[in-house]
Amino acid sequence: MNFAVCALAFFLITSFAQQQPQTPSTFPPYTTPPTFPEGQQMPPDKKAPPQRRLTSTEVEQEINDHLASEPTLATAKVNTKVEAQSVELTGRVDTEAQHNLAVRIAKSYSGDRQVVDKIRVKQ
Repeated sequence: MNFAVCALAFFLITSFAQQQPQTPSTFPPYTTPPTFPEGQQMPPDKKAPPQRRLTSTEVEQEINDHLASEPTLATAKVNTKVEAQSVELTGRVDTEAQHNLAVRIAKSYSGDRQVVDKIRVKQ
């Protein structure tokens, strides 16, 4: 009986040892089409055109449009006055969150102009 168990164990070990694991293929079974058609190359990088400075009227229009389109500021009364070097915000808002949002919108569209905050929060 011991001989039969040993023979079976030897047979199993040698049969597993003879099996070699299949290595996964490093190449996909298909080919990927080229990004650019034959003979064409990727276009050269181009620099963006220099940014043009917006006029005071354009900046004021941008700020007012975004203040008016913001649902959070529907009840706020915020006025803007834009000059060559500054953007002045005046008016009254209900909450500190409305105040912060109005200032953030003005800073987003003021360019290099300084934002002067004169908005009052109702207390």
